[in-house]
Amino acid sequence: MTEPTRFVTPDSAKALNLADSLRAAVAGGEAAKVLVASTVLFEAGGRNVLSAAAQKAVREVAEKGATRAIAIATGPVLESASALAGRPLASLGATLGTKAGAALGAKSGIASHASKAIVRGAGKHAVRIAGKEVLKGAGKAAGIGFVLDGAIASVEAIVAVRNGSSDKATAVKHVAKEATTGALATGAGVLLGAGLVALTGGIAAPVVFAVGALGSIGAKTLLRRAFK
Repeated sequence: MTEPTRFVTPDSAKALNLADSLRAAVAGGEAAKVLVASTVLFEAGGRNVLSAAAQKAVREVAEKGATRAIAIATGPVLESASALAGRPLASLGATLGTKAGAALGAKSGIASHASKAIVRGAGKHAVRIAGKEVLKGAGKAAGIGFVLDGAIASVEAIVAVRNGSSDKATAVKHVAKEATTGALATGAGVLLGAGLVALTGGIAAPVVFAVGALGSIGAKTLLRRAFK
């Protein structure tokens, strides 16, 4: 049987958009959680990789695109949530955005001071711990991405086998591909957000969230093209 170019379910487009949004939220959230660890890496030597001017330029680009990136990454989730809650999307998004921004902003305010104190007090040991924390966050996000994309791909594969558009071997390959790329994309988003902080320093947590989220979506898009 010829391998189909796509696996289609009745709500395929919506499901995949929602999956991208959920994956992005996971990546952005984990990137924000390791903000202090990422800043430790910046204080320990990451600040020397780029010039001060380059650091400022990169930060400004990230900050300018953060609001739009969050809207793109979380749109499908907010649409589903607003439908369940019976509230307008704009109202729900504004409420969630305000609360999330306030909470994450409060955490980011202490990140730089905390990281400087950690580096001064523990030196190389602190750097090793920080590196492990970043990798741990990326690994956790990758695991969630693996399960999320694998679950959606499994539903698609079952439908494809039942309607005769795919055989079992092709369906299994499809599930494996989607789960693997989902894991890689989610982990990559975390590393991208953490790496931005490690190279440029003082970035607010909402911006790190946006970079990690959009990075996850971009990585998944590239992986889909690479594994066609």
